[in-house]
Amino acid sequence: NRINMKLSKSILILSFALLSFNAQAELKAAYINSAQILQQAPQAIKAVELMKKEFQSRENALRTLAKEAQTQEESLKKDSAIMSDEQKKRNEEEILMKKRKIRFDAQSLKEDVDLRRKQEVQKVRTSITAVINSYGKKHGYDLIFTEGVAFAADKVNITEDILKELKK
Repeated sequence: NRINMKLSKSILILSFALLSFNAQAELKAAYINSAQILQQAPQAIKAVELMKKEFQSRENALRTLAKEAQTQEESLKKDSAIMSDEQKKRNEEEILMKKRKIRFDAQSLKEDVDLRRKQEVQKVRTSITAVINSYGKKHGYDLIFTEGVAFAADKVNITEDILKELKK
């Protein structure tokens, strides 16, 4: 309930501010779809490609190790009847060690990818914000909205324009 009151007050204050501003000059506002920009911006696409290249060898090594463990397990199942107890035990231990290494390497890779993704997203967002600010100033916008917009007419949606600026 307190949140609704705060939200109502904020909307009321914003409405009065816009009304008083409107009396002085025409408000020029626009909307951008930030999710679309983050997906289609050349900077974001390039970041994804760089990350794929950066982590490709580790992913391949992990897949190779997983295939080795699977092959060794299948071999153990197939040949266990003709193996000595010591051979079975040694193979089981090797498989267990590989599985542990796979889990550890997979977790490490996930953490490194997550950290790198956060770094790249921050770089891309900084770049996008700079382009939006420049575009807004250049075209005389008073406000450019992103998330939290319940409705935006097509005529105020400048997402494609921002994407064109990002491609420059």
